[in-house]
Amino acid sequence: MEQVKQIVYTLLRVFIGALLGFVIASGLNVVDMSWVDWKPAIGAAIAAVLVAAFNFINPKDGRYGIGAGK
Repeated sequence: MEQVKQIVYTLLRVFIGALLGFVIASGLNVVDMSWVDWKPAIGAAIAAVLVAAFNFINPKDGRYGIGAGK
């Protein structure tokens, strides 16, 4: 159960980091952003989480996840 919490926490950090990075790079004020501005930011954050999840389940990736320590 502890490992699942760590995985979820890591993916949440990836999501928030990508979201904040996109918002900062866009140069828009967070308060003034509309749904149209948030949609690509959320899409970028989801893409970052998918990459991290793919790396976790990839047995050939030795950095972390299933392939770690091999």
